[in-house]
Amino acid sequence: MKQSTLLLAGLVLAAQLAAQTTQSISTGAGYQKQSYVNLLAGTEKQVNNTAWDIAFSVNGQQAGIFFNESAGTSMGQPQAEVDVFYALTEDFNEQPDPGSLTDFQLYNSEKSWTYGAFNEIRDTSNALDFGWGFYDDQSGKISGNALYVIKLRNDQYLKFTVDSLAGGIYTFRYANLNGSNVVTKTINKADHSGKTLAYFSFESGDVVDVEPASGGFDLLYCRYYTPYLVPGTTDYVPYNVTGVLSGPGVQVARANGIDPATVAYASYQDSLRSELYTIGYDWKILSGFSFVLDQDLVFFLKTADSRVWKLRFVGFSGSSSGNASIEKTDLGIISAVTDPVAIGMKALLYPNPVQDRLSLALDIPSGLGSQAQLFVTDLLGRTVAQQKVTLNEGFQVFDMAAQTWASGTYVVQMKLAGGEVNLGKVVKQ
Repeated sequence: MKQSTLLLAGLVLAAQLAAQTTQSISTGAGYQKQSYVNLLAGTEKQVNNTAWDIAFSVNGQQAGIFFNESAGTSMGQPQAEVDVFYALTEDFNEQPDPGSLTDFQLYNSEKSWTYGAFNEIRDTSNALDFGWGFYDDQSGKISGNALYVIKLRNDQYLKFTVDSLAGGIYTFRYANLNGSNVVTKTINKADHSGKTLAYFSFESGDVVDVEPASGGFDLLYCRYYTPYLVPGTTDYVPYNVTGVLSGPGVQVARANGIDPATVAYASYQDSLRSELYTIGYDWKILSGFSFVLDQDLVFFLKTADSRVWKLRFVGFSGSSSGNASIEKTDLGIISAVTDPVAIGMKALLYPNPVQDRLSLALDIPSGLGSQAQLFVTDLLGRTVAQQKVTLNEGFQVFDMAAQTWASGTYVVQMKLAGGEVNLGKVVKQ
């Protein structure tokens, strides 16, 4: 029994290490860039912070409008950034005074890709209110009813309003505060198929290519604002941090105070959260003049296609290069049939090739239920053996007779209340 347990642990560890790789990501020296990261492809697309100013949701019926919160640093000091204020009116002809609007500065909530800073003034109890405008269910049109003031990185102020979102087309206007140089623009969602946002630059007066051309992104490594509790008070202030936001359709669970080598997804699959800030910035801690990584923190990330990743930060250089390193383990697609490692189970089939009897050595995590069924199929999907078993947490060995199996390759699976687990393949001689 002890020898089987050691062999099982060794084989599972080897499988995990084979799926484990390290990916480097970067915001560049001084945090001057944003990095759109694809875990499966192992790629990132870097975009200068100054490439865009505001962005519009382009998926389905969404009507979120965001602004670019990223701002680099130089010699430890923040560089010029974009600011957004609610002008307390819906009249585009008014000339707002930025100095009177400091208490009405807006930020992206970093909760979802559905609502951005321009949506923050909405009545959250009214699904028809989008903040910048109100939806008419008769016409299917969102009509704008809010004026904003935008301060650009060059300290120029603009007033800005969205006139409408109709037929998938945003129509918006901006001008100098005194009403001069009025510009009207449109953005058609259909022109940005497969993307999360359409990005706009006031400098160029046009949309900007930001997100990866294909494959989307799982993580956005960038600068953004988050509420910070002032020490010794109950007051929160917006604070610009360097961190990681999750991509569209991504869910994340934090596993803290654990052993990164043994922590299992099964223990955290019910803790997945959709908020973009779940990974956040506190995987690193400033100690003196350098950063220290939290060694007991792991993230489980489930993408929109149900692929699960185990992530751990293993490197961060600070503003000198903006480089970070992620240790990632691909746990596969979590669906009706899944990999045992993905739910925290370790499995060994022996002997392989098999002759008369197949043994299944399993290390079973808690929470799987007590009843299961083992079954063996050939490569045509025909069942050649099945057996009901009672599961107990910990190490168990089950035996299955194999004398009557014809020579060939077989798939061994376990049926559980929550789906099926693929335990592996064996060859019968």
